[in-house]
Amino acid sequence: MKMGRFRWLAMIVGVASATRVAGAQATTGQGAPRQGTLIPIPYRTFVALDPSLVVFDFGSVEVENAVAPGLTVGGAGSLAVVNGKRYTSGDFTLRYYPGEVVLQGLSFGLSAGVLRYSALVSAERKAIIAPTVGLLADYNWMIGPSKRFVVGGGVGVKRVLASAGARHNVSLSSVYPTARFVVGYAF
Repeated sequence: MKMGRFRWLAMIVGVASATRVAGAQATTGQGAPRQGTLIPIPYRTFVALDPSLVVFDFGSVEVENAVAPGLTVGGAGSLAVVNGKRYTSGDFTLRYYPGEVVLQGLSFGLSAGVLRYSALVSAERKAIIAPTVGLLADYNWMIGPSKRFVVGGGVGVKRVLASAGARHNVSLSSVYPTARFVVGYAF
């Protein structure tokens, strides 16, 4: 019977020692424990703008913040004037980065917001304000010595949630494409 207790005690001490050694090996140079295969993320938020907004009649501003591994929420405001048609929108965004490194690389997302659209219809400017939902596909590069400078691009599509009659009055289709080009700063 005493031999059985000795084996249990030896096994517990062995497991405890192995766990302690494995824990010591799983720390980074700063002594912080690693969690599985998670990649350390130095920056979780960025603000950006489309530099075209400074000179042309189109562009956007946006902010994005990490809320979970690979998941961000944000907001974007944009303006585009194309052939006399003015698109002004504000959106909330939800993006997922499959590489689970936020703000960097490929992302897919959803947007929900409000569009104010106006156009010349029969020599008269008409406008509509309507909610929108959208799909996003983007790619961000983090460049520079500290990887704080963000350059991003992407495409998307938005659906206008207004009646066919309301959209017809201003010659607006139910779906329209979007494009994104931004430069910004991560912190």
